[in-house]
Amino acid sequence: MRRIALVLAASAALLLTAPSAFAAWHTLATGVSNIVVPSMLVTRAGTELVSFESPVAGAISVARAGGAPHAIVTGDPIAGQTQLVQLPDGSIQLYFPNGSGVGRMTSTDGGVSWTGPVQTQSHDVGGVVGATVGPDGTPYFVQDGTGFVNVFRGLDGESVQNVFPRCCGYAASIAANTAGVVRVAFYSNADSDGKFILEALGSDLSPTATTEFITTAPRDDRVPLVTDPAGFTYLGWAPGYPSAKAFDVERFTAVGIRETTGMGVSGKFTGGDPHMALSVDPAGRLWAAWTGQGRVHVTRSRTHAAHTGALVSAAFPGTAYELSAVGLPGKVGAVDVIVNTGSSLVEQRLEPGLTVRAYRKVKKVGKQTLVTHYVQALDDLTPVAGATFRIAGRTYHANATGTARVPAGRGKAAAAGYVGAPFCTL
Repeated sequence: MRRIALVLAASAALLLTAPSAFAAWHTLATGVSNIVVPSMLVTRAGTELVSFESPVAGAISVARAGGAPHAIVTGDPIAGQTQLVQLPDGSIQLYFPNGSGVGRMTSTDGGVSWTGPVQTQSHDVGGVVGATVGPDGTPYFVQDGTGFVNVFRGLDGESVQNVFPRCCGYAASIAANTAGVVRVAFYSNADSDGKFILEALGSDLSPTATTEFITTAPRDDRVPLVTDPAGFTYLGWAPGYPSAKAFDVERFTAVGIRETTGMGVSGKFTGGDPHMALSVDPAGRLWAAWTGQGRVHVTRSRTHAAHTGALVSAAFPGTAYELSAVGLPGKVGAVDVIVNTGSSLVEQRLEPGLTVRAYRKVKKVGKQTLVTHYVQALDDLTPVAGATFRIAGRTYHANATGTARVPAGRGKAAAAGYVGAPFCTL
């Protein structure tokens, strides 16, 4: 597997750094526990929703379009992890644990108002750790714990299967690709070494194929698992035991063939890092986010993880306990990341980074050697036509291929919606 070489312990100067550092983070919520993992959803109308629990207050809250969160459920004695999904009819479903098991709230106006709760067929009061919607419109949700990873199918979980009866499976995620293949991923300490386990499920929800990844232990945050419109399924994981030595993204085809990708980093991680998140934005671009050395790092692929764009980094205040992320819509797009710092949820929007390719052309004219310098701005492998290059006090504009002729020297590339990048043509 090809990885981007990156030593996180000394990475600050190597990464594209988002401007404003701590000032760019805003506090979404306080008074939360350090195990809260918000669920993030971009609706088909382009509205971002975030749901999360406040166990002390016994509340389930939703924030809409960057606004302040408001409680849609109160007096919940078992307030725990939530999941948001949108069905083909446009309705948004929020699954959450309450005193009777798992409840469901419904919004038909993009998260402005909610009705419910309706009790589902799950009577376990554990958090709802994963949810997805199949291509036929069927919702799925997951709960896990000692001796079970229960996958529920149907609006109210009418069908259920324990896909991992061994002790124990945790931090499960679920995803369904465009062919209707449902996969579930989770962390297991059933063996002496920690493992991420990926299972493909059959029509009765029983596992039909299993892939294991030996990783660091324990992992108590969500195992990243997403699908894209092309039918690929992606899993994020942290190779290395007993401490993580990398963050990698694996790609699986619709029929389950595991393929190498160009999306991942090598480096030294300490503590609970890397906390990891994956998201596919409305344009089908794959975002990866992870923590390390007091920073959130993000990168985006427009090529189904075959290659990836530049790394963008932002330092955050405090210690990361959990990480969530969602890719945002737009021609350029961005990613919204939320870090749980132990008692607060802090949030920041990060833009993709530019990659600059510098090259030169050499031409012999008589006895003279003429050297012409060029730079090209790229988003993954896609040229950025609107880029500018500032060098030696002058600005040069890219053509339709993102390329400009420039003098020799050091400079910086910029483009609307992107984090700029330094370059050198010497």
